[in-house]
Amino acid sequence: MKNYQKKSVFLILFGLLLNIHIIHSQTNNDVNIYNWFDKTVGKDNLDLNNGTPHINPYRTIGDSHLYLINKYEIGKINYEGQKYYEVKLKYDIYRDILVLNPYGESENIGINLIQNKVESFTVQDKNFVKIDKKIETVPELTPGYYEESKIAPGFTFYIKHHKDLQKTVLENGVFYTFKESNSFFIDLKNNISVIKGKNDIIKLFPEQKKQINGFYLMNRELQKSDLNQFMKNLMKYISNSLSIQTK
Repeated sequence: MKNYQKKSVFLILFGLLLNIHIIHSQTNNDVNIYNWFDKTVGKDNLDLNNGTPHINPYRTIGDSHLYLINKYEIGKINYEGQKYYEVKLKYDIYRDILVLNPYGESENIGINLIQNKVESFTVQDKNFVKIDKKIETVPELTPGYYEESKIAPGFTFYIKHHKDLQKTVLENGVFYTFKESNSFFIDLKNNISVIKGKNDIIKLFPEQKKQINGFYLMNRELQKSDLNQFMKNLMKYISNSLSIQTK
């Protein structure tokens, strides 16, 4: 019997014995139960520990790297329908690979998790989901991991994190630099649109044109320094403005 099957059976029996109900939402009790089970059976034997070895073949210049964050961070993951908490994850956004540092191993060791088994994960308070559907009218929406921000009912904002690769030949060899090149999407009532600039946002929210222009004007520094946060703040601002107008 696979470990995830053992885990499911064990949790059911454990809940019956203690006369508790295990629910799907993440509560402190859920986290404690899952972590206790993982430690009991041995984290190195969990079904999460499968995949190919992670290799980074790129020699980089300066602080450049191919990851969302250039170190392992404690996060959580939903893998083959099973929840794992307090696992060490690193996200290779150049190749769209989620990397697991196995429990007890050096951080020089990583496993590339199988993408079609990953349903979602969280790292550094960023929530990611796997999107594998294709939309003919939005070819930019390619299968992979997307940061998801649920702004309001029927209003979700997505960021596709990515980095472009640049090759540099020096006297002592070949080096690479990675430059962030993200894409933005808005899902309004199950209609997904790509956002390439301010005009695309105004087309979706024409009644908010004045407020959107004002937000861009007042937040130019943030737009230059942290475009991802700028876009998240803008989505929340639009949502708040819409809710005020409809009251």
